[in-house]
Amino acid sequence: MQVRGLLKATLDLLRTWTQVGSTVESMGFGEILRNERFPRVHMANLAWVDAAPPGGPAEVLAALDRAYLGTEVRHRHALFRDAMRAYELQDAFLALGFRPTAELALARLGAPSCIVNPEVTVREVDAAAPEVDFRSVTEAVHRDLGYEPEDSRQVYELDRERAARIGERAYVAYLGSDAAGSYTLWVRGGYALIGNVGTVPARRMRGIGRTMIHDACTRAIDLHAEWTLLTTALLGTPRTMYETLGFHPIGEIRGFLRV
Repeated sequence: MQVRGLLKATLDLLRTWTQVGSTVESMGFGEILRNERFPRVHMANLAWVDAAPPGGPAEVLAALDRAYLGTEVRHRHALFRDAMRAYELQDAFLALGFRPTAELALARLGAPSCIVNPEVTVREVDAAAPEVDFRSVTEAVHRDLGYEPEDSRQVYELDRERAARIGERAYVAYLGSDAAGSYTLWVRGGYALIGNVGTVPARRMRGIGRTMIHDACTRAIDLHAEWTLLTTALLGTPRTMYETLGFHPIGEIRGFLRV
């Protein structure tokens, strides 16, 4: 499959995931999502920009302001389907007080061959792992990222609601008896999207992340997914790890955020 097709599949999955639980309003440039139950969640209250409007970024901002008037949504978030178009409009967004965001999309075919930690076991939430363990890992990762408690709560609860509606599965990695890592896996249309990969800070550098990704790819194959997809920061350790596990960059997902 061509890289462009894989990037489109990743964007389609991500967009569908953000729409779950949100009110979707069609706009000339794309659409605006609103979820007043979770006003702090950037990926539930945002604009998807398919084509730059005649008024440019100012028109997108005005549409966001109208959509969230009278709500508790304070941030303004726009994601672009076309990363190059986002880059072209970057200066105009920066002038309006936004900062750029960028994620790298990666894909691989089949299961990675890598050394896993034999002391790590991965169990599915509800089937073999309790929800409280999944939440404890998520909260630890959120704290390390600087989330406020209410932000963490809203992100967690919305993610779990979405998972229940779309059939996304959650997994916990145990180092001995300790819940040390977690990830989610959503299979749809021959693709598997890995999400929310995180390791408890005190348990990092033990091969837990690699073991989880190997486990996720194996499960994706068992669930009849041909391609396994994920997104990560453009630079940093996670990207390096994913590439050593056979994931290949397929494009960028760019946007703008104002808080």
